[in-house]
Formats: sequence, C-alpha cells, structure tokens
Amino acid sequence: MFAYPFGSHQGRVSQDRYWKDVGTLDAYYEANIALLDPVPSLNLYQRDWPIRTYLPQSPPARTVPGEDGHDGVIYNSSLAGGTVINGATVNHSILSSWVRVEHAAQVQDSILFNYVTVGAGAKLKRCIVDKHVTIPAGETIGYDLDRDRQRFTVTEEGVVVVGRRDM
Repeated sequence: MFAYPFGSHQGRVSQDRYWKDVGTLDAYYEANIALLDPVPSLNLYQRDWPIRTYLPQSPPARTVPGEDGHDGVIYNSSLAGGTVINGATVNHSILSSWVRVEHAAQVQDSILFNYVTVGAGAKLKRCIVDKHVTIPAGETIGYDLDRDRQRFTVTEEGVVVVGRRDM
C-alpha cells in the first residue's frame, strides 16, 4: 500500500487525503507514473509536507553526449542521483539511483530501479525493470507483447516487468 495521510490548506495534498492501493503491478505502475502528471495528486515538491526517505550519497543526475555527439535528452521524467543519460532519450519515465542509459537507447513510460543499465540502441516502453538488471545493447522490450510474454511477466494492462533472473 502507498499512503500519504496528511492534509494542508495551502498545498495540493488536501484534507481529502491521498490514497492509492498498489496491490497489483498495474496499480503500482499507474501510481508511480501519475507522479509525472503536470499537477499530480501527490506533490513530492510540497515544502510543507516533506518526504522523509534515505538518499544514498551520489553525484547529481546528468546528460552527456553520446558517441555521435548527440546530447542525452530527457522529457517529463524523474531522475535520481548518479543517473547518466549518455546520448539517449528518456521520455515520461522514472529512473532510480545509478541508472545508466547508453548511446541511442530509448526509455519511454517506464520505471527503472537502482543500478539498471540500458545498453546502446535498446528500446524500452511501458516497463518496470528490477534493480541490477542490464538490458543488452539493441534489445527491444515493450513493443511486441506476444514476444515479451515468452520472456517476461506482462500485466493485464500491458506493462512488461523485467526481473533480475529474466536477462
């Protein structure tokens, strides 16, 4: 369960409270991706209701040019410290600490846990990727759900879950 039982007259978290049941993978995915909405139900940046969590010591997230000189590009995403976007594109996704997305890779509508590496030219769409997973260069996940069902868990709503034992 994912709860935020506080209220405030000044912030977007109101007396109505915030509650999301995340008892399924689809519900977990939707609750997290909803944090990227222009006006999310749960405002992580609301100063009068700080989020208390452990943050490991890490350098700030950054983009660097890839092999061909093209910069890493990030659209409406949340990146934790230590993350490097190396000439890749990240769109509407949540990347945890120490994620690396290599040259010409694409990550869209996905949640990547700590220490994930997405190889050069790989493409991910609507994925949840477990920590310490390396997606091989050129791999495509989330574009052909029939093929993905043979290798990974695919939810009823079409979210592909890539576990450590899957790769």
